[in-house]
Amino acid sequence: MFIKLFGEGMISLTSKILHCLAFVILAFSFLACRLTIQTSNATGTPTPSESLPVKSATATFQSAATPTYAAHLTTPTVATSLTPTLPLVTVTAINGNLYIRRGSGSDFNPISVLMQGQTVTASGRDILNEWLYIPIPSETGKFGWVSTLTIYSSISGNTMELPIVNSDLAVPAFMQNCSTDNMVVWPAGVIIPPFDQFPDNVVQFDPGEYLVQDYDKGNSSPNGTQGIAVDLKEGDQYQILGVGAARHKCPEGQ
Repeated sequence: MFIKLFGEGMISLTSKILHCLAFVILAFSFLACRLTIQTSNATGTPTPSESLPVKSATATFQSAATPTYAAHLTTPTVATSLTPTLPLVTVTAINGNLYIRRGSGSDFNPISVLMQGQTVTASGRDILNEWLYIPIPSETGKFGWVSTLTIYSSISGNTMELPIVNSDLAVPAFMQNCSTDNMVVWPAGVIIPPFDQFPDNVVQFDPGEYLVQDYDKGNSSPNGTQGIAVDLKEGDQYQILGVGAARHKCPEGQ
């Protein structure tokens, strides 16, 4: 009985000792594991809770240098001429004086004269190249036109290179024969019929100086002294009433 009880008591004590040893071993194992983790944390990568100094890299940017141009470089200069150079074209009056007219045509009034031997420089021409635009020698700043087709002008230079200058229209001038005889008009040599042949008795003439003679009475010489001197202007409506004592008005309606 005692042995049985002693045997059961020994087993119970041994079991308790084994449990205690197991607990001690487990505790030491847990402590060793914790020490290992702490050692690893101390020598390894710091935990996020630790504050480490951070060096911020500052980038240095160099500003782009402004290009420097050589001082001797200059802006190219283009030479321009505001006034085109005119070709040299001259007009000289020969064989007598040369009429200078208001426009480019013989139907314009004479406004001055280029005296024989005088020379001027032309600055323009008409579209047909028959008239030249010239300064009036006796009037500074004023211009007129001379014919290139007359025997009284001598032209030097290429007139086709001159610029074209336009003029206004001439105002027509007329002579009307109101007499009963035929009249002749010099230097044109035009015969104007009497009043009863209307409207043929009305004839247009260029402005200028004329001599009117009675053709039927034999006074038909361009160098004759008998007759009527007429200085015809643009827009004139000159009526020939007769040569000599007889005078006739033009009928109403003519």
